[in-house]
Amino acid sequence: CRAEAPEIEQLARDHGNESKVVGLGTQDSLPEAKEFQEEFNISSTELLWEDGFDSWQALGISAQPAGILLDADGEVVRSWQGPVPPDEVLAALA
Repeated sequence: CRAEAPEIEQLARDHGNESKVVGLGTQDSLPEAKEFQEEFNISSTELLWEDGFDSWQALGISAQPAGILLDADGEVVRSWQGPVPPDEVLAALA
């Protein structure tokens, strides 16, 4: 997450009118998630936090980092197991 945070936040800032970027925290505590948000100046990416891995199971995530691009109806357009390349996200949005 630390390696991806700046690029993902920039993607959210640059394309916030056409998409919504959401980060899902599960492995740390809520205070640690808030510290992460402050450390990386995350304001355009909505951060959600879950105490557990139920969301990972529901979304088919087996490890982090991972990313899922959903359409307006919540259908999966593309997913990544591993770092999420912003250029691939932009291509999938087009």
